[in-house]
Amino acid sequence: MTLFVRLLLLCSVCACLCESATNTAYQFYRRETTYAGPRGTQSRGSSRMTRTQYMCMVLGVCSSALPPSTVAQSQKNPRIVFQWNQLEFDYASEAERSADIAAGLFTPATIGPIDVDVYYSRRAPNLNHVFISIPRFVAGIPATFGIVTNRNYSGNPLIRPYPDWSWHKNPEQCKRNRIVSVFRVRIDECGRLWVLDTGKIGSNIICRPQILAFDVETNQVIHRHELGTEVVGAQYLLVTPAVDVRDPNSGCQDTFVYVADVLGYSLIVYDVFRDRSWRIQDKSMYPYPNFGTYNIAGDSFELMDGILGLSLSPNRQGEDRVLFFHAMSSPTENWVYTSDIRNYTRFQDNPASYPEIFHTYNNGRTTQSAAEDINKDGIMFFGLLGDVTIACWSTGTDYGTKQFDIVANNPVTMQFPSGIKVIRNSRGEEELWILTSRFQKIANGSLNTNEPNFRIQAVMIDELVRGSSCQGKHYSQNQIAGASSGYGLSGKRG
Repeated sequence: MTLFVRLLLLCSVCACLCESATNTAYQFYRRETTYAGPRGTQSRGSSRMTRTQYMCMVLGVCSSALPPSTVAQSQKNPRIVFQWNQLEFDYASEAERSADIAAGLFTPATIGPIDVDVYYSRRAPNLNHVFISIPRFVAGIPATFGIVTNRNYSGNPLIRPYPDWSWHKNPEQCKRNRIVSVFRVRIDECGRLWVLDTGKIGSNIICRPQILAFDVETNQVIHRHELGTEVVGAQYLLVTPAVDVRDPNSGCQDTFVYVADVLGYSLIVYDVFRDRSWRIQDKSMYPYPNFGTYNIAGDSFELMDGILGLSLSPNRQGEDRVLFFHAMSSPTENWVYTSDIRNYTRFQDNPASYPEIFHTYNNGRTTQSAAEDINKDGIMFFGLLGDVTIACWSTGTDYGTKQFDIVANNPVTMQFPSGIKVIRNSRGEEELWILTSRFQKIANGSLNTNEPNFRIQAVMIDELVRGSSCQGKHYSQNQIAGASSGYGLSGKRG
């Protein structure tokens, strides 16, 4: 056997071993851990960095992949980063966990997550974080938002409340430093974590809703804005933020946060620099009655949710940015120029005063969709809930099933993708992170905690779209096609 063939074989072996031992593309190095109780007796396995892995890195043949999933998947399907049978929290001791269960503050097996976001630190890999949100649909949820740790309880990754436990305890006291209930969050390009605290437990209003921003590097609050009754009424639920940083290279002061109010059927705009917010309403934000029944993997439930999915077109110099949006219980996608909704004077007296600025695509989906996000090329990624798939669509084309391409299709792992984020890692590469769940089983009370129910998954976007109709497409605001306004006028701006 020649030296060249020997080296070739060695490289092949290294590549295979590295695939299972490293996590280089997503940079969240996880040690194998067994865990006997919350911060109690635990035994950590040794680091999986082996001589073979080191050799692989030196030879440059390591695969940039997450650890292999326990579920068989195609090459393109996202890999599982974390999964849970039931959610568990990072209690200081087993006694504290048991006390919360006895007091009804923690009710395992009834809790479901909704969103994920990821932070790659500019300073140190140990500051990389995967965030997860768990809205308080009901009592018995000890913390509504946290960081997924590399420790586990009975095989379930522990969630450390963010920024710490004190923010989540006794929400009825409405302390200044509080987080009552969070559906979705967004980390912007300035390293700010935007948290929507809806202020409700179930349908009960506990505290005023608020928008918080944390510096992820320091965990300190840098913005806080309570929403008044003129912005949100008695019927509201804040579920999704989209963050529009107008000056990312000039201090990030000129920032707007767009918020989907799923029960108020409205869009809330928060001007960060002026610390001012206002409400906007349009018929495109309402649900469709015939899309109120959800059928997912053999289970059904009823939900009449209004505007929920929000995503922004790429930030291009000299172009007006576009906000895409849809009601979850609907078949349509809509859009509006952000310059139109950033104009406070238009809506200060009447939130529904400008229906002509909103545009609805003529064609639509055949099933409901929850979260959506857009990458640098203007490709939108979103779930098709009834089909249990993830689709891509180039926002420079018409909208509809003929323009969609399915990029992830797994009837087990792709159920109810309620959290979808395009993340740029520290090497500048784009990753798609997805939180999926058996939400339908929570909704109908049939959750089985003897099997995986919740997953956080990720995949490189270049890998995901390779060979799809979305590959090679690039967005321009001037290419928006196939939409009509509220008055049936042309959707294009000259």
